[in-house]
Amino acid sequence: MSALCLCLTARTLDGSMRQLERYRAFIDMAELRLDLIDPVERENAHRFSSRANVPLILTLRLPEDGGEWGKRGESEEERKRLFIHLLESGGWAYIDLEHNRPLDEVVSVARDAETVVIRSVHDFEGTLLSSPVSRISGLLKSLAENDCIPKLAALCMGSRQLLTLARAALALESLENKVVLGMGEFGTPSRILAHRLGSCWTYASPMKNQNEANDEPLAAPGQLNPEILETLYRYRSIDKETPLYAVAGNPVAQSRSPAIHNHWLIESALAGSYLPIRCDDLAALIETCDIWGIQGLSVTLPHKKKAFSLCDYSDPLARRIGAANTMLRGGDGWRARNTDAAGFLSSLPKALRLNDVSELNGMRALVIGGGGAARAAAHALADAGTRLVILNRTESKARILAKETGGIGGPLSADSYPLIRDGVHLAVQTTSLGMRPYEGVDPIPWWKFDGCSLVYDMVYEPIETALLARARAAGIHTMNGLEMLRAQAALQFELFTGMKAPTVD
Repeated sequence: MSALCLCLTARTLDGSMRQLERYRAFIDMAELRLDLIDPVERENAHRFSSRANVPLILTLRLPEDGGEWGKRGESEEERKRLFIHLLESGGWAYIDLEHNRPLDEVVSVARDAETVVIRSVHDFEGTLLSSPVSRISGLLKSLAENDCIPKLAALCMGSRQLLTLARAALALESLENKVVLGMGEFGTPSRILAHRLGSCWTYASPMKNQNEANDEPLAAPGQLNPEILETLYRYRSIDKETPLYAVAGNPVAQSRSPAIHNHWLIESALAGSYLPIRCDDLAALIETCDIWGIQGLSVTLPHKKKAFSLCDYSDPLARRIGAANTMLRGGDGWRARNTDAAGFLSSLPKALRLNDVSELNGMRALVIGGGGAARAAAHALADAGTRLVILNRTESKARILAKETGGIGGPLSADSYPLIRDGVHLAVQTTSLGMRPYEGVDPIPWWKFDGCSLVYDMVYEPIETALLARARAAGIHTMNGLEMLRAQAALQFELFTGMKAPTVD
């Protein structure tokens, strides 16, 4: 099982000990980032090692490797002397040294002290994962000589680079001891799935604490804190057989799906973990999922139509909508399903104060958008008998969807006002306008909610978008996307696990 290593980033040794104590219950080991410590305290770091009671990595990182050694004028010779002094004092399980600096004398002292040498490659430029897999794996294999542990920490700039990282780890499968991880948001899955990449451990950073110095840096981009890794993702229970699921989108950091699905997995006493994956290339991500054994994907903006086209099989509803928010991997390939339509429809009666979905028949509805979510909403509403007006920034998409659903399509501009002048009972906003990075953007500022009973915005982060705030101020009943999120997620959970979600409030 891959261990969990806490990177200690405080500016003092006492601060580092407080970080260690705060997360002791969640970690297996720790890395003392001595380059971050106040220079006057560094010589006394051996006292820290004697109190830590966990295996420690000693690190004095240079600026080109994301560290601070030398920024105050410290020399390489001083770094070497400090390394040797602390190694001779004992208490260090590992020492982290750069792959391109021999430091033979330091290595020799480490061997005498029975301290294992880690040889690290750090790439903060995002270029290494654009290299051939053979070059990356060859470099790490060369670093494993003389019983060193090779470590690769490379900035991951997209889904193609994440796939390269997965392939590189696969090529290093025979290398028993290694650490392979991607930095940045695109690389976060590699930190959660360290065991699947064959890494000895993953790194985690402390959360900011208002009672401590606020200048503590994050140890590396994309790191999570140990409590989140262990309690939300059940990091230490993930092995080669653990069922894995994920949400794929761009952006994805705001997604509540990991919290919802992981809570249900725990409540149902099921093994498994559900993680967020930022994705800018769904085809590349599918290959990565095949390598890692991820068997279920929730697909969100902007990939729902692409998901449908990439799957080997699809259900009739997904085919009719032409978009999928759910992908299931089996022995015969990937299957596309759509739970958005049913999830959306099930949330409407309560919001509109109806007895059931049948009472939607004959109502007029406005759908804003033309992507996968809009297609699911429009088809669901059309099946329920509503009369549709569909407006989208790309007018051709609105007209195509309108033709499919028996509605009227037009541009998302004031030119379309005549189409909704006589009023609509329901307005459904399905675009990304209103969510990060478009907070504060109202997709239809010229509309005055004529005859509208409910404005429904599928965005749920923020809870109230600019559109919903304006509707509420006008006395219109509003609803965000949380209920739909939970309803469609419950259907996904059943498809993923074969069990119903515990309860959906």
